[in-house]
Amino acid sequence: MFESIGRDVRTVLRGLLKARAFAIVTILTLAVAIGANTAIFSVVDGVLLRPLPYPDPDGIVTVAARTLPQAGGNGEAPFSDRGFWHFVKNNRSFKYFGGYSEGIEWPLTGIGQPIQADIATMTVSAFDVLGVHPLRGRLPTAAEDVPNGPKLALVSEDLWKSVFGGDPAMVGRTIELNGAPWQVIGIMPHGYNFPSPETDIWIPFQLNPASPNFGGHHIDGIARLAPGATIASAQKDAESLIARFSEVGYTPQWFKGVFSGKADVRTLKEQLVGSSRRPLLILLGTMGFVLLIACSNVANLFLVRAEARSRETAVRLALGSGRRRLVQLVLTESVLLGLIGGAAGLALAYVGIKMLILAAPASIPRLGDIGIHGSVLAFTAAVSVIAGLLFGLLPALRTTSPQVVASLRGGAGSNLLGRHGRRARNVLVAAQVALALVLFVGSALMVRSFRELRAVNPGFRSDGLLTFRISPAPIRYNNDPVAVERFYEQLLGKLRALPGVKGAGAINTLPLTPGGATLTTQIDEFPPATGDFPPIFLVRRATPGYFETMGIPIVEGRAFTSDDSDRRLGSLIISKSIKDKYWPHTSALGKRMTTAGAPARVVGVVGDVHHTGLDTPAEMFVYKPMLDSVNGGVLRMTLVVRTDVAPLSLLPNIRTVVHSLDPNLPITDIKPMDVVVGDSLSRTSFTMTLLALAAAIALFLGAIGIYGVISYGVVQRTGEIGVRQALGAEPSAVRGLILRDGLVVAGIGIVLGLVTATLMGRFIASLLYGVSPYDVVTLAGGSVVFLLVAALASAIPARRAARIPPVVALRAG
Repeated sequence: MFESIGRDVRTVLRGLLKARAFAIVTILTLAVAIGANTAIFSVVDGVLLRPLPYPDPDGIVTVAARTLPQAGGNGEAPFSDRGFWHFVKNNRSFKYFGGYSEGIEWPLTGIGQPIQADIATMTVSAFDVLGVHPLRGRLPTAAEDVPNGPKLALVSEDLWKSVFGGDPAMVGRTIELNGAPWQVIGIMPHGYNFPSPETDIWIPFQLNPASPNFGGHHIDGIARLAPGATIASAQKDAESLIARFSEVGYTPQWFKGVFSGKADVRTLKEQLVGSSRRPLLILLGTMGFVLLIACSNVANLFLVRAEARSRETAVRLALGSGRRRLVQLVLTESVLLGLIGGAAGLALAYVGIKMLILAAPASIPRLGDIGIHGSVLAFTAAVSVIAGLLFGLLPALRTTSPQVVASLRGGAGSNLLGRHGRRARNVLVAAQVALALVLFVGSALMVRSFRELRAVNPGFRSDGLLTFRISPAPIRYNNDPVAVERFYEQLLGKLRALPGVKGAGAINTLPLTPGGATLTTQIDEFPPATGDFPPIFLVRRATPGYFETMGIPIVEGRAFTSDDSDRRLGSLIISKSIKDKYWPHTSALGKRMTTAGAPARVVGVVGDVHHTGLDTPAEMFVYKPMLDSVNGGVLRMTLVVRTDVAPLSLLPNIRTVVHSLDPNLPITDIKPMDVVVGDSLSRTSFTMTLLALAAAIALFLGAIGIYGVISYGVVQRTGEIGVRQALGAEPSAVRGLILRDGLVVAGIGIVLGLVTATLMGRFIASLLYGVSPYDVVTLAGGSVVFLLVAALASAIPARRAARIPPVVALRAG
């Protein structure tokens, strides 16, 4: 068998050297299609398939309580202190149950230029869940993970090398973090990306088992399944514990206004992947369509090549070759070309992967795991072989069918082979058009969806707006909220005085960025019924000048002034959606509300702002001043500066102003607001771009397929054209005949494509905004585009056919 295959390979290589044009076109077509599939599969492999870098990663789960829609947020609630310890002490499904919190930013100073470090707090049991040990040093102990325990820190390997120069004496060294000394006890290895790749430093959570807190939810749950436990049994166990929350202080109202009684227990990988799964799988399926179109194109080339080699086939048959032997030879050629195309595609994929990683939005997790690994190489090899079999099998079976073989032996095989090949080629082209139309419709829907999103009014003006974040160390301000508020007041005053600055303000969480508090609010005029839960709103603290700088309209009343903080006026500003719900026909000014334990009155109503995303409704907001009747205590704020010059050109002056007030205060997350808005659309933009690229490739291959079939048909029908011309047919009639052939094939493909696009609409529906997956305009527009492409692809061979002299055409017949 191996000797036979070896002979076939040598025969095929000699034949391909003689048919270089055929080989080059085939290899390039396959390289583009296989390269695109390899690049996308590398993303799917890195994000969805590769195991997490922890021991037994499938046993690591995240745990949360499901919330009711009126509770806001993302449908899940972290644990309060009492809820967390309730789970630790009473669960039956987890070997370890830990807690963590992320999103903390503290200044790291005493190292020259200060930097803002991303901090994660973790219980000792959370470290046990993950099972990763430090590269150097040790983990904290249970005796250290207690309230008022020692200030200990573990630093990432990347931070150790980039900031501390890989100091071999790092373990045991004291660093200045958030204005206080912390002892480094360990260095976590590269690739330890929990809770996020941005985490620089881990510190013990030091939770208090006797804490009375059950209302403040700030602890994310992570656990390792006990031996024999499953996700289903762990979820049932978690829901039984949530049902017993009354044991730790939760009243029945919590189950009317916040908790649904359900739990979310999912693997850590599923939690990390989140909503990225569906878009990535759709993109992989899209590239699969491109590969099928490429295979159809190459199969057409093989059919044409088989017809041109019909005499050679007849000779082989006359010499005693059987059908199996001829099929083997054709498949050897197709698989060999598939492997060569795959190798070339792998080179293209290497470049494509680099570009994908650069273009991919930060919301796609595990980007560092994307690359050409063994699984990607295996995928490319498998796709290359399967593609070779796909585009080689039909020509092999067609050219060696008993009917064709008998005709070849009788001397009439070429004509019969041509008829068989013409039908097969038409079927393949119709399939190409159908698949290409599906991709075109999907891409057009994504483009329309993106345009709809871009047209959504976010509730503010993003042009000419620069944003950046700072987080003063509390110890430098004696842990005094008043001193922190004075710092921000001075900073904003200096910023407003800069040349080119039209306004400045600050808020603790910027719109369209993650984070921020969601709190219950008591409305004096609408007290909740007995047993009901008060309404829940997004709560933000803002400074004077924030609304004016952001371009958020004042609908009623006024914005914040310095008196609101200085005199503790107990002021609130609410969003228009709250006013419309509770006071649709009267003024909201003066209405009394209590949020976070601070009674206040409404002094203003502002326009609604999108926070979660432009594809979700604008949320209900309550805005508080930095200091209210019970002070406040906000440290980290995002500043917004409106300019009449290029926003980033002011950055050097802004740094100078900040460091003049606090030389140890780093500035982070510097972005024009246009970029913030763009980042919120990045996943849609990324998916749209790749779909559009796939659709463009498919459209091009479809056009080439139509052109190739019609051109070869003209060659085969040259004699018929000569007879028609001899009988008086005009050139326009000949052109019409050829055009009709192309449009009929395309029309069949368009009908099939429309049916397929309609059936597959539900798969893309979750990615769309403001447009239906069955949008008639898009479906009709795609059909028209493909009819025009088919007409253009058919026009060149039709024109050529009409110009053939009758004498030449008759001789060819």
